[in-house]
Amino acid sequence: MRLRSFQTDRQKILGGTLKSCAVLATVLGIYPAVAEDVPAEIPAIGAARVEQAPEINGLVDEALWDAIAPATGFIQQNPDEGAPSTERTEVRVAFDDSNLYFGIICFDREPENIVVTQNRRDGSLIDTDSIQILIDSYNDGQNAFVFGTSPTGIEFDAQVTKAGQTRGSAGGPARAGGAGGGGAQRAGAAAFNLNWDAAWKVRSQVTERGWESEIAIPFRTLRYRPGTDQTWGLNISRNIRRRNELSFWSPISRAFQFTQIEIAGKLHGIEAKSHRNLKLLPYVISGFSQDFRLDQGRTERKFNGGIDLKYSLTPGLTLDGTVNTDFAQVEVDDVQINLTRFDLFFPEKRPFFLENSGFFEFGTPREVEIFFSRRIGLDENRQQVPIDAGARMSGKMGKYQVGLLNMQTRDVQGRAPANNYAVGRVSRELPNRSSIGVIAVNRQTAGSFEGVRGYNRTFGADANIGIGKFGNWFNYVAGTQSPGLEGSSHAYSSRFDYDDATHRVSVSYLEVGENFNPEVGFVRRVRFRKPSASYRYTYYPKKGAWRTIEPHAFIQNWYTLGTNEKESGFEHYHFDSRLQNGGRLGLAYNRNFELLRRPFAVFPGIKVPEGAYQFGETIANFQSDPSAVAFGGGSVAKGNFYSGDITAFSLTGGVRKGQNLTWTLTWARNMIDLPVGAFNTDLASLRFNWSISTKSYFQTLSQYSNRTNQMSHNLRLGLLSTSATGLFVVYNTGMLMRDYIDPHSVERRLETHAFFIKFNYLLDY
Repeated sequence: MRLRSFQTDRQKILGGTLKSCAVLATVLGIYPAVAEDVPAEIPAIGAARVEQAPEINGLVDEALWDAIAPATGFIQQNPDEGAPSTERTEVRVAFDDSNLYFGIICFDREPENIVVTQNRRDGSLIDTDSIQILIDSYNDGQNAFVFGTSPTGIEFDAQVTKAGQTRGSAGGPARAGGAGGGGAQRAGAAAFNLNWDAAWKVRSQVTERGWESEIAIPFRTLRYRPGTDQTWGLNISRNIRRRNELSFWSPISRAFQFTQIEIAGKLHGIEAKSHRNLKLLPYVISGFSQDFRLDQGRTERKFNGGIDLKYSLTPGLTLDGTVNTDFAQVEVDDVQINLTRFDLFFPEKRPFFLENSGFFEFGTPREVEIFFSRRIGLDENRQQVPIDAGARMSGKMGKYQVGLLNMQTRDVQGRAPANNYAVGRVSRELPNRSSIGVIAVNRQTAGSFEGVRGYNRTFGADANIGIGKFGNWFNYVAGTQSPGLEGSSHAYSSRFDYDDATHRVSVSYLEVGENFNPEVGFVRRVRFRKPSASYRYTYYPKKGAWRTIEPHAFIQNWYTLGTNEKESGFEHYHFDSRLQNGGRLGLAYNRNFELLRRPFAVFPGIKVPEGAYQFGETIANFQSDPSAVAFGGGSVAKGNFYSGDITAFSLTGGVRKGQNLTWTLTWARNMIDLPVGAFNTDLASLRFNWSISTKSYFQTLSQYSNRTNQMSHNLRLGLLSTSATGLFVVYNTGMLMRDYIDPHSVERRLETHAFFIKFNYLLDY
């Protein structure tokens, strides 16, 4: 009876929330046919049908391109907002029954000074000359695809959902030693999904008139409503790196980013037919792993295979499937050192879960996430749990976004039971960056396993309201069902952001009950309420070495539910600035409060006694020109840490050789002196990237932490035929290091190592 009553109450709450959201949307007037912040004169061009496809060779010199009127007249966002771009850009659009084509000419009076800093797929286009194309193929102002390239012809693609808005972002800066600041982010990791990969073709060349590029995008790669004489949203950005100049075809003020889809111009004349598409990606893998920490079963040999599939149910809805899933080619997690009482957050890196991840985003990122895909196929120690099979259906059905996911994991003797995971997410898109939606998550265990509940369920509803040009109001409510946990199983949040490029304001409230337990999500702490506020002022000097000066402040406090006792507090005051070359300089002060109700093990063998602690630190941050051959940055902090003192620094430095070779070294040290003991933490990593071609690479990552006295190496060779298929060779090793400085007392012991060769292939029907 109690469970039935609980379910009925939750249905009433969620149903009432959705009705209230719909009424609220009407009251706020977010149903106009045209969003308020679309410019009065929207730039538009037409796409031309061609009978013969252009040769994709990076030279826009064929007669068919000359007959097409280009998109031109780019306007700067930075450094001189509203001024014409200093170099002319022309982009022409054509299509046939199969593909959409772009012919791009980036005129440059100094082609010898074109900047290219890297040559790898999905590499950052900020620090190199580049072009990005945003395609809103639904013309809904909410969803889009981004395709980008550089003078060397790299492939850069991404997916934009929710109008580029991260809903309910935590918005706070990093802990001691960080150079971050408060304020809301407009384009979050899930709203802008760089891990979406498509099959398309691009070629670029540097020529006497600048650099040129030709792009062919299959229609079956995109999602759209088929028909004749379609109108799509379109915007184009160009980056001229030596001037640190960013310009757009459809002008975007400094208040917005490229992912502000509703500001895009229009592309007329598209005649895209319905394309049903089946892609099969079979794989085989062979190799071995050894764990010398085990007394028995140290060596495990692996020879296996599986298959992924992708099928276009409709031009807007895609079915993805996976059998015997494998992620051997994925880069290992970055090592972190934890000086807090709470769990660390490790982001998802596995491609199957990253694709269309924006459809499933719900909650406060990295603090209260209702669905966190890393709970599937990984145990508490981040060790792999085999995934037998899974399926995902995602996309658009009319005005609704739909995401359905089901995954089945295998039983691992003594470590993890077999589980079935199901997620359903539906949202209704509204004009002006707005939406309402619901989510349901379920984990069901097969059989019984000590310490694991038989099931866990989470339900939620959210309403996200765009207010005028610069305001966004994010809201959600959620609850969980877990055997043995009753009452206070709720979470809700309300957050308002305003950002007009000069003033950025954010106020929010987050509350989490004591028994809120989304086992397929991520929750950093429970039983609290947290009000937060931030303000950032951005000044744009008209001339000189500085691009922006950005003083800002961020304040948040955690109070225990029930007693209303303050248990944590964080204040961040930062005078930050950005130089014309992309470098940064800043000075900050952090003020912390922590109430420890029990001793806290901050380092092996060292515990901070219970009590109330107030402490602060001063931080200086810096960064050099990130596009230079040699680049670097970091921060230095000094102050108090609980009842003691802290001196900390974080340094990053790197060097490039041409456009294909990059070395990056990072080192972070905390020197802490407490009444109960003194200790240092060291965390270092060395990355090497060799872009053999725009699709092939050799990468290494070596990491060391004195917290665990471990060093690890991850080596990956990828020879790709498409964006995600080809030959992968991976070697991982981990070793214990007692003393890595004195050669007379070195104790190195190999703990684990593994070697795998994986090959997968795309069958495109």
